[in-house]
Amino acid sequence: MMFFLQSGWGLFIGRFHPLLVHLPIGILIIAFLLEWLSRFRQLAVLGAAVFPTLLFGALSAVAACVAGYLLSLSGGYDEAALNLHMWMGIAVAVLSLLLCVFRKYNLFRKSWLPVSAAMILALSVAGHYGGNLTHGEDYLTAAWPFGTKEAATTATFKNIEDAQVYEQLVQPILEQKCYGCHNEQKLKGGLRLDGMAHIRKGGENGPVLKDSIPEMSELYKRLVLPESDDKRMPPKGKPQLTPQDVEILYWWIQQGAPDSIAVKELQKTPRIALVFEGMKPTGDGVHPYMPKTEVSAVNDEQVAPLVKLGVKVMPVAADNGYVMVSAVNAPAFGNADAKLLEPLAKQLVWLNLGSTATGDSALKIIASLPSLTRLQLEYTGVTDEGMQMLSSAKQLKYLNLTGTKITDKGLQYLQKQAALRELFIYGTGVTAAGVQQLRTALPDLRVDTGGYRLPVLATDTMVFKKQPA
Repeated sequence: MMFFLQSGWGLFIGRFHPLLVHLPIGILIIAFLLEWLSRFRQLAVLGAAVFPTLLFGALSAVAACVAGYLLSLSGGYDEAALNLHMWMGIAVAVLSLLLCVFRKYNLFRKSWLPVSAAMILALSVAGHYGGNLTHGEDYLTAAWPFGTKEAATTATFKNIEDAQVYEQLVQPILEQKCYGCHNEQKLKGGLRLDGMAHIRKGGENGPVLKDSIPEMSELYKRLVLPESDDKRMPPKGKPQLTPQDVEILYWWIQQGAPDSIAVKELQKTPRIALVFEGMKPTGDGVHPYMPKTEVSAVNDEQVAPLVKLGVKVMPVAADNGYVMVSAVNAPAFGNADAKLLEPLAKQLVWLNLGSTATGDSALKIIASLPSLTRLQLEYTGVTDEGMQMLSSAKQLKYLNLTGTKITDKGLQYLQKQAALRELFIYGTGVTAAGVQQLRTALPDLRVDTGGYRLPVLATDTMVFKKQPA
């Protein structure tokens, strides 16, 4: 018997518990209603259906108890909450079997109603604690419309730089997507994620954070597994993390998973900078580089070719269909690949092709993207010829040309782009005279020429040598 319980068969049968447990809930309630309605003379005919309905409900309750016990042997649940759920489930099974006997032999007819009420009460309590075990202790109360507690939502920031990384960015993600399976009552894999002390402790398989390396940290690795993989978190069918959520967690782990520090105190990668750009509102709640009109969301068919190349396609915000595209992880992205952006023409607002194989011919397609307001082309093969093609992108507001081969001639093509507000040209062939000419034509344009010099600190030149053993 113990071999069966500890073998794969026990767990296999146990996993039918979520399916079986819903049967007695509905069936026993129906039996209760049929019995109550049959007490009325006009509906007495319903009495014939009470016993078979009650018997089926009682047997399904027993089956749910058996499967639930087998599932509990896999561990990962708070013992007190689990015991309460289990004994309430057993009470439902016992009371329903007792009612079958009462009904079959017409015993204690006056006691049928109070016993039925006790069964419904036990059924409700068992269901409530079962939901807590599965989804978290506040699964029901978090959505209570008349209380003061509100469901966790993504925070909005007047200044993202002042946001606390863990409390305001990371914790809300974990609360919405991970607490349901990794909380005080349900310890899937022995892991709790509802607090930094628990996160650092890890679970049954050890720490989930590894040396500031997301790719080696289980907390991140399981987020990016295929949906078909049994180890993927959250599992298939559960609410999934958005691309922005994944990027925030990646960056947080990369920075050492700090628990009390602001965004402005940490180094930003190009990828997280894109995410943070989408979280910066202006006074009216609209980002200055975002179109004010709404568009339909992109679909998997539109983005699949880009994703296949390693290009990131991420929503800019939750309330519109606009997207940002980043080729940071696709350095081979070149001129021929630019055609893959055309299906996203209406939705694409921010495009990062920095340090890729992109050249001049790609800009003919890029200039035709009607919603594009932000374009990064730093350290690409773009020249003055490309600037001529890009001159038709009148809606462009941000342009990064750092490290490209443009000259004063290329800047002349930008003089009629009145919407342009930020231009980065450090490390190019542009001269001071060319910059001044552009500033005269576009007085509202901020031109960043780079070449900053920071004060040298003693620690910048300090050398540490390893002492011989």
